[in-house]
Amino acid sequence: MADCCGKGDVLLFACSGGSNVGQIANDAAKALDQLGQGSFFCLIGVGAQLPNFVERVKKDGTTVVAIDGCGVGCAKKALENVGASADAYVVVTELGIEKGHHYNYTRDEVGTVARAVVEAVQGPCSCCGGGDKA
Repeated sequence: MADCCGKGDVLLFACSGGSNVGQIANDAAKALDQLGQGSFFCLIGVGAQLPNFVERVKKDGTTVVAIDGCGVGCAKKALENVGASADAYVVVTELGIEKGHHYNYTRDEVGTVARAVVEAVQGPCSCCGGGDKA
């Protein structure tokens, strides 16, 4: 993902809220980082407006990805509060995963979110098969 269509540095910001969908968002970002598809970055550092974190998210050539668990949109709003915006945005509940105050979820659900993030970042482009490759 970081090499597709010149996307450059991909920063992943995920909700890690107190629900299954928050934890799915968090696990999807971790998985993508481990697969070399981006760098999982500290959302709370941005939300706390720590200068180094804010500068990094605003750096030219950076693709900013927000993964929110639900429609409340905490990750997206934390970025907006420092004058940044997400270049790609995924909401777990919009993928058909129901929010609940529990932590029971499957690897398949994490995979669904991770695939949605890859598609959101890559989008249609000729160099990567129209977003079909991870």
